[in-house]
Parts: sequence; structure tokens; C-alpha cells
Amino acid sequence: MTSTTKRALRWIFSIAMLAAVVLYGRTIDWSAAWTAIRSASLPILGIATLANLVTLAAKAVTWWIFLRAVGVPSLALAVKATVAGAGLNNILVANSGDAARVVFVTRASQASSAAVLAALALERLFDLIGYIALMAAAAFLLPMPHEVARWRYAAVGVLLGIIVLFGALLRRSPGNVATTVYPHTLVGRVRSYLDRFMISVRNILTLQRIALAMLLSLVNWAAQIATYHLVAVAAHFPISIVGSVTTLITANVGFLVRATPGNVGVFQVVYGVTAQALGLDKASAVAVALLLQLIQNLPVTLLAVAIAPELVLHWRDKRESASPDTTQHRRASDSVVERAD
Repeated sequence: MTSTTKRALRWIFSIAMLAAVVLYGRTIDWSAAWTAIRSASLPILGIATLANLVTLAAKAVTWWIFLRAVGVPSLALAVKATVAGAGLNNILVANSGDAARVVFVTRASQASSAAVLAALALERLFDLIGYIALMAAAAFLLPMPHEVARWRYAAVGVLLGIIVLFGALLRRSPGNVATTVYPHTLVGRVRSYLDRFMISVRNILTLQRIALAMLLSLVNWAAQIATYHLVAVAAHFPISIVGSVTTLITANVGFLVRATPGNVGVFQVVYGVTAQALGLDKASAVAVALLLQLIQNLPVTLLAVAIAPELVLHWRDKRESASPDTTQHRRASDSVVERAD
């Protein structure tokens, strides 16, 4: 599939989602929603904002743990890139901020982009593992709606599959040198890059790092539950903890594909539909969803601009000026990923 076709499909998908958002918005009592927003407790919203920042910090530390294993020891760099990437995700579509994180750290540290990408892929994987674990635990332990509860066995199956995958990777000896020499063609360069990527993944994964990453993933999702519920409490929305967990699970499914910057609009529809299915008022639910995205997106975006303006404001320039594999071909160590405990 060509880049033009992908871009066209993305535009078609985004337009379709925007049309659905507009149609849903016409059914909302915006006067009631605005009243709920104005009556929200500012102190509780402030606590919810701090809880949301905990989720971002947990992701940054998880990535740092993996980056240290590939020769990027700076926690400050990992935090800066994570915040900047999150800020970009709030203003761009298709999770472009994640690509920016790789470019930023690679350029700042002169590390192999394959190794940095491997560290990021593992951080995102553990974010997904935490989400699936939350879904499975909630479906087994809480009185979840049938639409969520029916996925509990599938979630357990995915978790078992990931455990088997980790076991296979841990049993294999660490990769040191990519011995296969590929031709200097596009396909050859891609295969060489994938080799270095997989070597990095195998060298990063240890039982200690897996345990730490899993713990931080649980912290991340616990903080997200707190954020969701605190915003609902601030807006005097009568949703239970179980309801907040349910909306968290359903709303995050939509973030697998960002149809709009920060999924604004789509998030409100998913949250509103879920809350309405729980027997709650639709207008008040949309008000809570608007407040949620306000405290999730605005502080993070402003923080990103404050600490990494060169990345957030000039992301396109950096992306276009970055030449793939230039750094890797200059450095003989790019095919060697050092193991760091």
C-alpha cells in the first residue's frame, strides 16, 4: 500500500469519525453539559491533573529502564521526550508523537535508532499489557457490563501468549552482532534494521526489567482510574468506581487509532455512549469527558512546549531533516547493543 493510499484512507476514516461526532453532538443537551462543567470542583480537578501526570511519569520511567539497557542512561532525556511525544499526540493524529520520541532521543544521544525504537516498542507493549490485565481483572472481579465481561477469557489468553513470548525471548542467548550481511537495497536495509531491532529487544529483556515495567504499568493504570473517577466526582457525576473502570476500558480502545488530534470528539462519544449504557445522563457524561480531556491534554501540551519547544514546534522540520540510518552507518557499534543491568 502506497503512502498516498494510506493518507487517503486516513483522511476518509477521520472524516467518517468526525461526521459521527457531529451527529452525536446534535443529540446532546449542551446547556446541561455546560452547567455540569461550571459546577465542577477546581481543587478535585487539580488532584485529578496530578494523578494524570503520574501516568505520564510511569511511562517515562518505564522507557528509561529500557533505554538504559541500550546505552541511553539519561532519565531527564527520557522524561523530556515522553512529555514532548505526549504533547504532539494531543495535536497530531496517528500517534505521531511516538515517532517524534524516537527521533528526539536518537539525535540527542547518538544511539542506534533501532535500539531506541526497540525500547519504545517494549514500553508501549507493557502499556498494552497493563490495559489487558486491567480488563481481565475487572471482568473477573467486578460486576462489569456483559460487553466488557465477555472478553475476560480472550484477555487471559493474550496475557498467556505474551508470557510465552517473553519466555522464548529470555531463553535465547543475547544477540551481539548481526552476522547476516544484506545487499544494499531497500529490502536489505529493512531486514538489517529489523535484525538490529530484534537484537536490541532480546538484550533489553531481563526478568528484573520485566518485573519493574509491569509494576510501573500497574501504577500507570491505577493513576488513570483515579483520574477518571476524580473528574467524575469533581463534576458531581454519580458514577461508581466500577463505572469509571468501564469507561476507562472502553475509551482507551478508541486510542488504538487516533482519528482526530488527541482523539477529541471521539473520546467524548465513546465515554458518553458507555455512561448512557450504564444508565447515566448523557449530557453530564459528555461534560465529564470534556473535563477529562481538558486536564489530560492541556497541561501536558503546555508542559511539552515549555520543556521541549524545539521538538513540539518544529517536529516536521526535524522529521524531514532526519536521514534514516545515517547515524547507524557511521558507527560500527550500531550492530552491537551493550547489555546494561
